[in-house]
Amino acid sequence: RFPEDFDGIVANAPWVDQTGFTVGAIWNQRALDEAPVTAEKMALVAERVMEKCDAIDGLKDGLIDDPRKCAFDPSRDVPACRAGSDGPACLTPAQAAAIAKIYSGPVSNGKPYFPGFMPGSEAVMDLFGGGTGSGWMNVIVSSRPDVKPADFSLAENTMQYLVHNPPKPDYDYKKFDFDRDVVLLKDWGKLADANNPDLSAFRKRDGKLLMTYGWADAILQPMMGVNYYEKAVASNGPGTAEFFRLFMVPGMAHCSGGTGPDQHDPMTAIIDWVEKGKAPESMQARRLVNNRVVRTRPLCPYPQVARYSGHGSIDDAANFRCVAP
Repeated sequence: RFPEDFDGIVANAPWVDQTGFTVGAIWNQRALDEAPVTAEKMALVAERVMEKCDAIDGLKDGLIDDPRKCAFDPSRDVPACRAGSDGPACLTPAQAAAIAKIYSGPVSNGKPYFPGFMPGSEAVMDLFGGGTGSGWMNVIVSSRPDVKPADFSLAENTMQYLVHNPPKPDYDYKKFDFDRDVVLLKDWGKLADANNPDLSAFRKRDGKLLMTYGWADAILQPMMGVNYYEKAVASNGPGTAEFFRLFMVPGMAHCSGGTGPDQHDPMTAIIDWVEKGKAPESMQARRLVNNRVVRTRPLCPYPQVARYSGHGSIDDAANFRCVAP
């Protein structure tokens, strides 16, 4: 929409598909209603994810470069509670199943409807509102029985006041039928969703689009961005990278934060691309602790990934290069 408004666009974690997000948040809450999960259990899950998948990219560095390669199964990779018992150091079968549903995403009529969240997004990090804990806390998983997690609260209000016209303040999400009711969001989605991959009018104006997404985002599903980019490539052809590039950020939460180098400068990159014709081949990201840089890494245009040279510090971007996966 409105391809003439801007010459260059930086889209950091864009909310491409509000329809899918809403269905996904209801799916997650319904799963957790059956088997609530505590902060201690989420910290345990986060620990086991890193134990299993930290090194799949060749480095044990606290980051998962591409969490799609992490074949994590909560029922297999986290200690199971003994029958009839529960505790902070194990998952019940129902809790493991609920977490697995959050990773896999909602299903409608036997088919995947929308992507779930990625392994690594539950990592222990600084939380919105202060403190540290799993990235899922307060967003996907509630910290208290009387407080709704943010994703679900937004989805519930969306169903009550935006999807239904006139509004239905008493709409009960527990009655949502994932096979039948996704069509309820169709009309609202025409207004809210920004998932049309045809960018030909923007491209014709010589517009440039730089999109970033954190692989550890626990507010918006990272695959929302990846799927949109891949659809755009299919729609706009092999020359898509001439005007649209996606940079996935390992370990980054929603827009910033997380466990990886998250501080980068897409504004300079888009200015150079628009005004100087210099397309971004990489961007350097920094991780700061107490205002001190402790790690730098290159961010690479998708689907490329940053690969360690085998020499020098793994905390120095100079020792990495962008390569095909």
